[in-house]
Amino acid sequence: MLPLVQGKTSRAPSEIPRTPGLASPAIARELEIAIERHRSGDLEKAAAIYRKILKRDPRNVEALDLFGLATLRLGHAARAAQLFAKAVALAPGNALTRLHLGDALAGAGEFEKAVEAFRTALEIEPQSVAALASLGNALKSLRQFDEAIVCYRHVVELAPHSAEAQSNLGLALKEAGKIEEALSCLRRAVELAPHHPEIQFNFGNVLLAGARFDEAEAAYADALTLNPQHARAWCNRGVALRELGRGDDAAVILRQALELAPEWADAHWNLGLALLMQGRFEEGWREYEWRRKISGFAMRQIPGKAWDGAPLRGRTLLVHAEQGLGDAIQFARYLRVASGLGGPVKFLCPPSLLRLFSQSSLCDAVSAEAPSHFDVQAPLMSLPHLIDPKLERAASLVPYLKADPKLVEHWDERLRAKPGFRVGISWQGNPAYRADGLRSIPLHFFLPLALVSNVRLISLQKGAVRPNDSGIEDLGPELDEKSGGFMDSAAVMQSLDLVITSDTAVAHLAGALGVETWLALAQAPDWRWGRNGQTCPWYPTMRLFRQRAAGDWAAVFAHIGGELAAHAGAGTR
Repeated sequence: MLPLVQGKTSRAPSEIPRTPGLASPAIARELEIAIERHRSGDLEKAAAIYRKILKRDPRNVEALDLFGLATLRLGHAARAAQLFAKAVALAPGNALTRLHLGDALAGAGEFEKAVEAFRTALEIEPQSVAALASLGNALKSLRQFDEAIVCYRHVVELAPHSAEAQSNLGLALKEAGKIEEALSCLRRAVELAPHHPEIQFNFGNVLLAGARFDEAEAAYADALTLNPQHARAWCNRGVALRELGRGDDAAVILRQALELAPEWADAHWNLGLALLMQGRFEEGWREYEWRRKISGFAMRQIPGKAWDGAPLRGRTLLVHAEQGLGDAIQFARYLRVASGLGGPVKFLCPPSLLRLFSQSSLCDAVSAEAPSHFDVQAPLMSLPHLIDPKLERAASLVPYLKADPKLVEHWDERLRAKPGFRVGISWQGNPAYRADGLRSIPLHFFLPLALVSNVRLISLQKGAVRPNDSGIEDLGPELDEKSGGFMDSAAVMQSLDLVITSDTAVAHLAGALGVETWLALAQAPDWRWGRNGQTCPWYPTMRLFRQRAAGDWAAVFAHIGGELAAHAGAGTR
């Protein structure tokens, strides 16, 4: 999982407005003094004067609006929204006050109400660039990207030379998955404002989302030249370097981010990934624990006392799955380690893996629903940190999954009906995964393997483009339809001579079963496969085939084909 720390260029704060009023000369003089304080940055003093004025003249719209602006700048968005709402009630036709109300509501996280305020401001002043930009920002926060894009396009039409408008449009296009158009907008933004570090940072974010890691790293470097204190740019530069496979350099850069923001969970977590990529497991797992503090991370929040890895001494431990199915399969081995620590272990399991994990006797109880009683709890991927930080037991636990013996017998009998060296293949991961393009492989690269003498290719792929008349036996539509998630797949794998796959849950399942597996990897693969070598500490029966050049699957499969010819010639089951 790759976290993209977003930067956004919001419109500059509105100029402090001056509106003609009917205030007394004394109040007018006090208002002038408050505005001078406001402009000089003495917001507390300005707010005190606005408050004093409003006690004497509670219907003074200008003082309400200015008091709201000062309050918003002081970080009290909800209170500012109340002040702006009063001003709007007194002057409903004032577009600027409605705009400020929307800003305060957005600052308080009430984006739907903010959208309503911005839309009303635009009814009064349809060509307001500020209202259009703020409406786009609010819609983007609501993940209504198509509507946000419409707003930003209008802003660009009204202000074609605004780098900020181009940047905001580009970021919305990125979120909508329109990477090339987003890059075009950000390039234009950089041309318009080449010395703006935030726009360089946004450019890097779009490049990162498009997997253009070399260019992203350069964009972040440019942002840091302009602003060396830009912690987010340090962090995302480290992410880009890690994705390039430069784990050592990534760790150095991420430590720079942490010097500027020592408690920043995203930077710690990314540092953990860089360290794990280098095989520095003990420190890596410690940094990886910071994921628990990342808002929105793919982890269930389970109430109850957190386990610290100490012997259980009769206490019941609840372990809960997190992140993807492949992660659950890879780390399920640690349930057995935890089960030897002196107390019952229960596992809160993804429903699609329930039957397979129950069959494999990993711990005392496996359930898709949280049990009513437990004493301590821990997320699954914290177990290495808590009980095996040096990965001393990871490989020795394989195999730790097994299919239903009756299903194994059924599929073995069926597959033995034809001669040949049985090779299961899988090429497509979850297309919703952000980095799926780096791990899923077009089927046509597998097709020449079907021509290797004595080889039978058997598709294990579910829910992807089917092999058709390629000479590949397609089991995909039959797998797990009746038996439940992954049970047929596991049984078939235990009846194969070899599995060849990309970095998907299929790879983890085959490895966990102890099936011989060949894994095709991108040039800069996920941290768990390391950067070099043909083996990994996770699965002793797995062999890694790595790209030497980014995107060059042809060379990888030429290597696999040559090895397969020799391997298949050695005989079948």
